Amino acid sequence: MREISKGVRFYLERRKKWEGDNDIPRPVILNFNYQGKSFGTTIGIKIADKNWDYNRQRVKMCVTRSSEVNKYFDKLSERINDIYFTSLSEGVKITNSYILKQLSKSQEETEPVKTFWNYYADFLETKRRVIQPSTYKSAVMSHNRFKDYCKSEGKLNIMFDDITPVLLAHYTDYLLRIGNTNNTIHSHFKRLRNFLNHSKKLNLHENNTYKEYHVPSRVGAIKFLNWDEVRQLMDVQLTSLSEQRARDLLLFACFTGMRHIDIRTLKGTDIKPHQFEGVEGVFYAAHFRQVKTSQETVVPLLPEAVALIEKYKGWYGDYALPQTNLQKVNETLKEVGKKAGLHALQKVELFRGTTKETSYIEKWRLLTTHIGRRTFVTLSATKGLPINIVASITGQNPATTMKHYMGVVTAEKFKEFTSKIKFT
Repeated sequence: MREISKGVRFYLERRKKWEGDNDIPRPVILNFNYQGKSFGTTIGIKIADKNWDYNRQRVKMCVTRSSEVNKYFDKLSERINDIYFTSLSEGVKITNSYILKQLSKSQEETEPVKTFWNYYADFLETKRRVIQPSTYKSAVMSHNRFKDYCKSEGKLNIMFDDITPVLLAHYTDYLLRIGNTNNTIHSHFKRLRNFLNHSKKLNLHENNTYKEYHVPSRVGAIKFLNWDEVRQLMDVQLTSLSEQRARDLLLFACFTGMRHIDIRTLKGTDIKPHQFEGVEGVFYAAHFRQVKTSQETVVPLLPEAVALIEKYKGWYGDYALPQTNLQKVNETLKEVGKKAGLHALQKVELFRGTTKETSYIEKWRLLTTHIGRRTFVTLSATKGLPINIVASITGQNPATTMKHYMGVVTAEKFKEFTSKIKFT
C-alpha cells in the first residue's frame, strides 16, 4: 500500500558570516508546507556544510553516525505527516503553533539521537561506578576542559572523526594559554584517549588518527625528604593534636611508601606478625589491597611504623591510624614543616610547551603526604634496596620507579660510586 504524504524538507541555516567556511556546524532547519502556509523549526542538530548532501537533504553517508541521524530525520518527516493528517481527520484547525506543540510532545516520548557528548557522559557514568572518587573527579575535569575548548572554537557539534592531530594540536595551544603545564596536558589527553579507545571498541567510530598525537610528560626534580629532615619531623615538639596527627601520617608514609588513601583505610586486623626460620624476632607487615589499583600488597613495617600503629591503637575503632581529611592534613603539614625547620630550598621545575620554568621554594611549603611516599622510595633506593623490591612494596612498575628516581643525587650514591669504582 502506498502512503499519502506531504513533503518535508531539511536544509542548513545560512548566514552571511558563514559563507565560504564549510567546517562550521550549522543548525538543521525542518520545513513543512501545508495549506498555503509554511512551518519551520530547528531540530537541535548542527551539521557542517561539507557533511551535508543537498540533493538528498540528509547527512552524507560517509560521515560517522550518519545512518542514525538520517533515521531521525525520517522519523521527524513521518511524525509531521501523522500530525497533519490526524488533525485533518479530526477536524482540528492546523496552525504552526499546533504543529510545534504536537511535535514537541512526540519528541519528549522519543529517544533523541546521541551526540559525541552524550556518549562521553555515558562513559563517565560507567567509570564512576568502578573508579575512585578522586579519579572520577579528574576524568570529569578533563571532559569539561575539552568541552570548554570546543565551545570556544564553535565546535560543540563535534564528531569522533573530527578529533585529528591538527585539532589536538590546537587543543594543546588552548590548554597552554589557560596556564596548564605539559604534565597536566598529558593527563588530559590520556583521559580523552581512554574515552576514544572505549568508543572505538563499541564501534562508534573508525578514527585512529588521534593516536598519532602525543604530549609527553616531563619529569621534574623529585620532591622528597632526606633522612636528616625526617629526623627533624620526628623530633619537633608539637602541642596541637591535629599537628601531631598530620606529622605522624606523613612519617608513616615515609616509613612504608603507602598512599594516604591506603593509610587512611588501613585496619588493625591488616597488621600481621611474621616469623622466619633461622631469624630471631617477630616482624610485622601490613597486608591490604591498594585502593587505587586493587592490587594485593604486603608492606614490611619498620619498628618506627609499628610504634605509630601502637600509639593510635583503639583511637579510631577498627582503623589503625588517624582518620583525617587529606586536604586538612596537607594544610597542617605546612605549619608542621615550618616548626621543624625545613627551610632548605627545593628546586621546582614546570614545563609549558618548550619552556622550562625553574624556581626554588622552601621545602616546608611543599609538604604533602605524597612526599612521604617519594621519600620512602628515594631513601630505600639510595640505601641499596633493589629497585624491584621497592616497586613491589609501593605497587609501582619497576621501570616507572627507576625513571622517576634515577636522577636523584644523594651522598649515598657518591659514597657507593667512589668506594667501588677506582682507576688506580
